[in-house]
Amino acid sequence: MIDGELESQITKIVEKNGYFLYDVEVLRENDAHILRISITSKNGINHSDCQKINDLISPLVDVYNPIESAYFLEISSPGIERILKNPNHFKLSMGDKIEIKLLDKTKITGILGKSDDEGFYLDSAYYKYSDIKKAKSVFLW
Repeated sequence: MIDGELESQITKIVEKNGYFLYDVEVLRENDAHILRISITSKNGINHSDCQKINDLISPLVDVYNPIESAYFLEISSPGIERILKNPNHFKLSMGDKIEIKLLDKTKITGILGKSDDEGFYLDSAYYKYSDIKKAKSVFLW
């Protein structure tokens, strides 16, 4: 977990440059710590976008030093298929096909409609965030 002030500063940098902050995660993979910042935009994300944001955020995280040990800063897109964890993720995914798994393990797939701070519409049915166990976007290959 990173400091709220650092996340706020990251958000400002990302949005000032025309992107949306999707997620900030601190991970450990293969004994390495990673600060992963996922960005998105209406036009998609490419390598140049990630490099641009990396160059802007790198000095900031050097000052804040969000992880006590050595770590890698990774800027990426959340991907085509991604986990939806908070109301903002749902808002950024409106119109996408998603799959939800309810607390009773029922799986439902549909088109994500409007969402608010309490829940979202999947096709014409309304679901509360508290009623779902997992949600993810689905891409048909």
